[in-house]
Amino acid sequence: MEAFVRRYFERRSTPLSEEEPGVHRAMLPPALQEAFDGADSIRLAFSPEAIPSRGGVDLAVVGSYLLDRILEDATRTGWHTVAYLKSGQESPAEVLGNSLRPKNAAIEIGATNTESVPHLLFNFKVRLTTDERVERVESVLIDVRTGAERRAAPAVFEERPSLPRQDVPGGSEASEAYRAACRLLEGRIERDVIGFRDQAEALRKAEVDRITKYFKESIAEALQSKSAGGVPEARALEFERDRRMAEAEEKYRFVGDVELCNVRTIDLDVTRAEATLSHRGARRTIAVEFDAANRHVPPPPCEVCGAPADAPVLCFSGHLVDSGCSQGCALCDRVHCQTCVTAKGMIAPCGVCGRALCIDHLEVCALSQQGYCPDHILACAICGRTVGPDYVARCVSCEQTYCVACVAPPMERCATCRNLEPATTGDPAIVSLKRSDPVLARITRWRRASNSRVTILLGKGLVWNHLLVTDARGAVVVRKKVLGR
Repeated sequence: MEAFVRRYFERRSTPLSEEEPGVHRAMLPPALQEAFDGADSIRLAFSPEAIPSRGGVDLAVVGSYLLDRILEDATRTGWHTVAYLKSGQESPAEVLGNSLRPKNAAIEIGATNTESVPHLLFNFKVRLTTDERVERVESVLIDVRTGAERRAAPAVFEERPSLPRQDVPGGSEASEAYRAACRLLEGRIERDVIGFRDQAEALRKAEVDRITKYFKESIAEALQSKSAGGVPEARALEFERDRRMAEAEEKYRFVGDVELCNVRTIDLDVTRAEATLSHRGARRTIAVEFDAANRHVPPPPCEVCGAPADAPVLCFSGHLVDSGCSQGCALCDRVHCQTCVTAKGMIAPCGVCGRALCIDHLEVCALSQQGYCPDHILACAICGRTVGPDYVARCVSCEQTYCVACVAPPMERCATCRNLEPATTGDPAIVSLKRSDPVLARITRWRRASNSRVTILLGKGLVWNHLLVTDARGAVVVRKKVLGR
């Protein structure tokens, strides 16, 4: 900041002159006096500690009245380059199609609007110094209207023709944009600064420990010496230890500073549009925008975790989320976000295999209320209940599976087998069996019962009965002899 203010006065008037330690005087020519309330000179300091108790000195720091006036005058008088970046030949539909790539939805582009929007590009030089020195340039591009950052694409650094213009960003706008740029820069470099500082601190501590250990042993040996010169030697060693400790502290002392190099006004063509994402289950319209420098739409934020969704997924409830915050049905294309899954149970796992299933494919056990996939649920052919594996029983007579409510202990026979009724030999099912098997043709007494899946036929013999189970097509699925009674 100090370097920026010094260069400002060098260009607009004369270099600052130091009147006393830390206090400088700036002479203001007539053309510049209006910007500073008519004063012909001002006294300023870059640190609060340098301001004398008698006052009369302005503080030049971020957010101060003096710095706001400097920024306002620098902006108004054109001490920056004004560049114009116009939209190219690529249509908004092409830009949006290349940027937004939803995983499960189609995109429709609605009305678009393009306008020129002023931005301020702040170029900072960051210096980090300990036993080594690191310098780098960081650029922050601020939308003057919103104070939001826009990615500084290479196009904003190109040399472009500039034209005089009266409606450049004013002092308050420039000041707000500068503060926003400082906040963003701080967040951007914080991790690197902390790492650089911690590394220097670790080196300093190791050096101090080494010096302390070495001189502690040396001083102890000097004091234990029987010669008369032991005490003076120990004092000399202590002096040398302190000197080396001070050198280590200075060598690894961390210093970080940021200098504002320049400010550039850039007019960017910004295109706004409405993009509609849709599939068979939901439809969602979002407002998007892109600028002439980047020609890329930033990924929308995930509505669950807030992170950018590079390949957004449209939840069947209309939420737009990242693929990692969504869950789909294993049997269809239905997808829901984690919020819908947790709060509404729109996707649930099968109680046996764990496959994720939507509400259209999840079958619920009537006795346990546990959900199952179609492969692990049984629809009882007698009562119609859907039950899970834990509530399925096998009839020892017809060897078919039903719900536990329809298979009665202790004989473990199903309700169909327990309710066999006399049947005539003219029954179509019996006639078909007798034609195909001479043994069955000799049986004259039959009993039968049916459910929605099978028909059970029992031919009565003198000692052995013939039990047959046929399916809906009449095919025999079970045939065995059982002791008559």
